Amino acid sequence: MKKLHRYITENFLFVFFTVLVFTTFLFILSDFFTKLGVILKSSVPLKYVFEYYLFYTPFVVYFSLPFIFGLSVVISLGYMSFRNEIIVMRSSGLSIFKIALPVFIIAFLVAFAMFLSKELFVNYGLDRASLIKQYYFKKEKNSTVWLKVGNFFISAKGVDVNKKVIYDVEAYKVDNEFSNFLKLLHSKKAEFLNDKLVFINGFWSSVPLGEKHRFKQFTIKSKKPFVSLISISKFKEPSLLALLGGLRSAKDKNYYLSMLLFRFFYPLSCVLLTLISLVFVLKITPRKSGFISNVFLSGVVFLSYIATFQIVITMGKYSMVEPIFSLVIFMLFWIAVSLYNLAKLGI
Repeated sequence: MKKLHRYITENFLFVFFTVLVFTTFLFILSDFFTKLGVILKSSVPLKYVFEYYLFYTPFVVYFSLPFIFGLSVVISLGYMSFRNEIIVMRSSGLSIFKIALPVFIIAFLVAFAMFLSKELFVNYGLDRASLIKQYYFKKEKNSTVWLKVGNFFISAKGVDVNKKVIYDVEAYKVDNEFSNFLKLLHSKKAEFLNDKLVFINGFWSSVPLGEKHRFKQFTIKSKKPFVSLISISKFKEPSLLALLGGLRSAKDKNYYLSMLLFRFFYPLSCVLLTLISLVFVLKITPRKSGFISNVFLSGVVFLSYIATFQIVITMGKYSMVEPIFSLVIFMLFWIAVSLYNLAKLGI
């Protein structure tokens, strides 16, 4: 059994890393040629082009991993089935679950790695990539930037990314419920130093506007690095601690809950897509063939799964459905469909 599982593991890992590298390279190449016109027009130095893809690639890998993992299972085990190896294993009394046990173990390990990487470097890399795209590809250095630091909403009309400085700054302090303005600040510039945003040579006044009070320095503590504060990305997500803290908000509870569910359950899609992929593996035999067609059909099913998963999470964010209940129903549906088809094919 150990030799058999080692053989299956080696075959799967070879296919998995091949598909992972090929898919990632294909996406980056496609994205590069899409942005090539902007890069040439803005005369972006090669250093920033390289940095952009270095920091953007982890997000691409994270988002595509469940699809890549499921497809790799179909290709590796499906080809073994095409060569009669799976049939021989099953004839010796092994179920498809025992045969695929090492793949399921790897799926759980990959899911755990996805969960950790999202918090440790995927989100930061996405912030860095968005920053480079915003200030070097699109050259939006002089456009108004909005950022939130603690209870302050801040607008700046200029940004120096390298010096970590923002210019022509206005800051609005609000109460803990974000319903009333308490203070208004004006400053020529503000510098980001470690975990602090320091306003230099400005004045503040209470709201409604009262007497102006001048200051040489005014400091606001920030829990986020400079890159995360000023980068703009439609894929930007709060940290895990921020999501957990957001659950205390009665108004936005479903939003934060849906984001948490995505953070925990999207990586587990590697495991669920492995289960679904076994249906396509068992449909491939030397007599019936269908290797290429089943790989293609499995890819369509996996994309449908990921798209539907995203729809369920998005609907939960905006309270169109109850987040936990809808996600549980979604997961149970795919598990039930997979087990039903596996039972029909003879587990």
